[in-house]
Amino acid sequence: MRTTLLVSLIVLAAAMPAAADTLPQAMADAVQSNPTLAAQRQRLAATREALPQAWAAALPQVSASASATSADRELATTTGAGRSETYSAGLSASQLLFGSGSVLASTRGARAQIRGAVANYDLATQSLLLDVTSAYANVRQANAVVAARQITVDNLSTLFDYAQAQFDAGVVTRTDVAQSQARLAQARTQLVQAQGLLAASVQTYARLVGRPPSDLQPPPTTPGLPTDLETALQTAGTQSPLLRSAIAATEAADANVALAASAGGPRVTLEAGSSLAGDFNVDDAERNGDSVGVRFSMPLFQGGAIQSRTRQQRALRAASNLDLAAAQRQVQENVTTAWTNLASARAAVQSAREQVDAAELAYEGVRLEQETGLRSTVEVLDQEQDLLTARLAAAQAERDLVVAERQMLAAIGTLTAEPEQTGARPDDSLRGR
Repeated sequence: MRTTLLVSLIVLAAAMPAAADTLPQAMADAVQSNPTLAAQRQRLAATREALPQAWAAALPQVSASASATSADRELATTTGAGRSETYSAGLSASQLLFGSGSVLASTRGARAQIRGAVANYDLATQSLLLDVTSAYANVRQANAVVAARQITVDNLSTLFDYAQAQFDAGVVTRTDVAQSQARLAQARTQLVQAQGLLAASVQTYARLVGRPPSDLQPPPTTPGLPTDLETALQTAGTQSPLLRSAIAATEAADANVALAASAGGPRVTLEAGSSLAGDFNVDDAERNGDSVGVRFSMPLFQGGAIQSRTRQQRALRAASNLDLAAAQRQVQENVTTAWTNLASARAAVQSAREQVDAAELAYEGVRLEQETGLRSTVEVLDQEQDLLTARLAAAQAERDLVVAERQMLAAIGTLTAEPEQTGARPDDSLRGR
């Protein structure tokens, strides 16, 4: 009975249609399950601990100690020989009053490190989302290519059967049959190759998202795209993770200069302590004492080490400023290139759809003209190839537009896991026969 029930459940699960995948859901799943991004989150959490560590130097430092000692003594006099068993305990506290700006510099540096780590995490997230978008679009394109090549195989099979029947009737020559057969064999080979590319695309998708694709839906319209290049550049100036990371690096470098210079300044510390000591074998030997005071310290000569570290950090700060300038140029290039690619992708989609419509109409016309004897077999085969080329171009254009839109958002720094939307881009990559 249990075995029968288990088999029934398996059959029922296999018969149920798999839930359709959407691009926003794939992005969300990748953010939650991708191990590379999870490791980046842990690095961000570790970096956040730099701030409380920096603040710790400005807070009271309290420590306690205790010891017990047993020792044998052998002295020249008889009264001095014997065992000594002593104990001691102490409690000390200190509070930094003035540190020449070291605490302030440390906290500034820690905050800059955290901002840089957040920017790096955002950059890693956007890189993952862009990879997921490419994988999603590649699977859909590969499916479209397989479907187009399967349609071509079916059409060429029909043409081959028609040519064979015409040859048997003495209407066409053996050459027409051979041409149809050669095109059909080539189409079947290309179909197998397309299926192999589809399998590879599926594996890439599963690696990024954490599960294989299932009935990928047309991606929704992309919200938040800039309306013009100037707006895109302005948004990137404040939102780009690459730029934010470079700015944080310059802030951290500036704090490191102040921290290195503070090592050569005075330090003032308030110190207090309490101690207790005695001998286990002597009742009246216990001693205790309390102390409080202010400690002033200042390095006078360190062999030039402090000055050298300060010059070193200043050189690194200059390098960070140059890296920031390079990052600004890189962001401007990325945004401009993404804007150009987006405009080209939009134009290519419209052109590809028109090409498919025209190729379908031409193919149908040539087929009808072949049946009336106005077109040769090779002309029909050539038109079938043109139709296939148009369908493949449409699939490529649809894929490029999906990726170009998300690349635009990534360039300006606003690409996130998209919320589910009802509006979807029409799936026009394959139409007709």
